[in-house]
Parts: sequence; C-alpha cells; structure tokens
Amino acid sequence: MTRHSSSSAEPSAARWMIFAAFAAIYVFWGGTFLAIRYAVAEVPPLLTIATRCLGGAVVLHAWLGLRGSLGRTTRAQWLTSAVAGGFLFVGCHGVLAWAEQRVSSGQAALFMSTIPLWLVLLASGRARRAPPRLVLTGLALGMAGVALLTLGKGAWSGTLGDRLAMVGAGLSWAAGSLIARDGPRPESAAHSTAMQLLTGGAVVLLLSGATGELSTWSIGQLTPRGSISLAFLVLGGTVLGFGAYTWLLQVATPAAVGTYAFVNPVVALALAWTVGDEPFSTRTVVAAGIILVGVLLIWKSSASSLPHRKKEDVTPSGARGPEGRASRRVSRQDTAPAPSLRSGDRVLNPG
Repeated sequence: MTRHSSSSAEPSAARWMIFAAFAAIYVFWGGTFLAIRYAVAEVPPLLTIATRCLGGAVVLHAWLGLRGSLGRTTRAQWLTSAVAGGFLFVGCHGVLAWAEQRVSSGQAALFMSTIPLWLVLLASGRARRAPPRLVLTGLALGMAGVALLTLGKGAWSGTLGDRLAMVGAGLSWAAGSLIARDGPRPESAAHSTAMQLLTGGAVVLLLSGATGELSTWSIGQLTPRGSISLAFLVLGGTVLGFGAYTWLLQVATPAAVGTYAFVNPVVALALAWTVGDEPFSTRTVVAAGIILVGVLLIWKSSASSLPHRKKEDVTPSGARGPEGRASRRVSRQDTAPAPSLRSGDRVLNPG
C-alpha cells in the first residue's frame, strides 16, 4: 500500500516539474520583451545581454556552491558550453540586440517564432526522420498566429540585412540549444546552464568593449526602472527561465520546448497592454487563439509519442528539480533526437 502511494507520487511530481518549467519559459521569457525595452533605453544592447548572462552565471555558481553541488568539470564540457554559449548569446541574442536598434520588437518576435521550426528540422535532419505531421501543422499555426499578432502595423522596419540576420539568429539559437543538449555536460542542468552563460556572456562583454559601449556608458545613467529591468532579466529571464529551458531540452521534445516562441509574444503583448504600451484588440484575441491551437497540437503530438518513460529517468530518487543536485545525468541515448521524434517512443508525459 505504501509502495503504491510512493510510486504514484513520483510521476505526479515529475509532471508538476514539467508544468513549472514550461510556465517559467512561457511567462518569464514573455516578460523579457518589456524588460529589454526598458533596459536598453538606459544600457547599451550588448552590455545589457552581457550583464544578463554574466549576472545569471554568478547567481547560479554561487547558489550551486552554497549547496555543495559544484562538481568537477572537464575540458569537453567547457568546450560544449563555449560553443553552445556562442551560438545562443552571441549568434542569437547579440545579433538580435543589434538588429532591434532598427527593427520593431513585434517584428523581431515574428522572426524568433521560427526557432521551433529550426529545432524540429535540425533534430529531424540528425535523426534522418521526418517530423510528425501534427507537429508541422502546429508549427505552421503558431507562426501564422505570431504573424497576425505582430504584423499589420505598417511597413517592415529595418533593412533586408537586419531581417536576414534575425533569421540567422533563430537558427543560431536552435543550433546552440541542441549542441548544449547533446554534447558533454555536467550532471546538474543548473551547472550546465551556468557554464553556458559564463562563456557566452564573456564573449558578448568582449564584443561590447570592442564596439565602444563600455567607454560611452556609466552606471550612473541607470534609473530605478532600468535597475529593476536588469534584475528581472538576470533572475527571471536567465536564472529561472534559461535554467528551465536547459532542463526541458533533456526531458521533452524540441518541438514542445520550442512552443515558447509562440507563447512569448502573447505574454509580451498582455504585459505591454497592462502598462499602457500596447492596445488590446480583437486581432490580438484571434491571434492568441490560433497560437493556442498550434501549441496544443504540438503538445498532443509530443504526449502521444513521448510519455511512459521510466520514472527514474525523469525524477530519480533524491532529485530536487531542474537543478538536479542529486539527479542522474540523462544518457546520450535518452536525449538523442531520434527517440523524441519517433512515433511510439516516449520521453516524458507532460500531461
């Protein structure tokens, strides 16, 4: 009797961890649009990203150190972190910050909604297996919803080069995500996250210095609103949001994890409407409905082709959540793209 209760509680805990992690990347990353808008009004864009990454790395390393969870790392793990961090924070965030000096945030969100498509295509190409039709339908609906949400407010902003750069930024984020997932990494997802933030943030800081941002800015230019925005980017957008994202890539399909790119613009518009920066129209409601249907289709495909994994593969005895102080490293075989896309196999039951 006792054994049955204990065994049924663990899968339930795993489901709550998944829901909490998805809520983090949906809500916190949706909130970063507004936070970045406030932050870059007072801090140069590359310096904003460097502060976000390095601040998150310091917080995570300090937290892991206090818990005694900083294990030994290898050269291969640091190499993976450096390459992944370069793709994620230089190739994506750095390029995006550069382009958003001329491109509206709404149109930038549209280009970033291609990330789930890139994730699925890269994983499918590596597995040499076509993604499920339900996933492709959901991706198409999600991108259509974001397009409806962000377009219709005038002509395209920025140059053709800006738009091509943002397409490349989406591809860079997807490539970095899969490199971080499949390459050598520490057992703790939080430690892996901290290493990626440290290496990527260091490169962005060097670029900030090379472009003259550091010589033309002083901390005295920060207002309370800018300080709060940076704090949110570090704690909410990076420590909690990126930490949850890194962990989800180990236990869910790329298609399901990538749905954040569809949900974030809806959350961003809702927050902008709350502070009076954005009108809330019928088009917004319709677009949100289309996006929701697309996300649900992807979730349905993921749920039907994923769950029934052994519970010890998701929440091993003694695990403490996404930070995984006592969690076992998921094997390369468990996290390979092929099982996450093959019908009949399951990685995790999000429902």
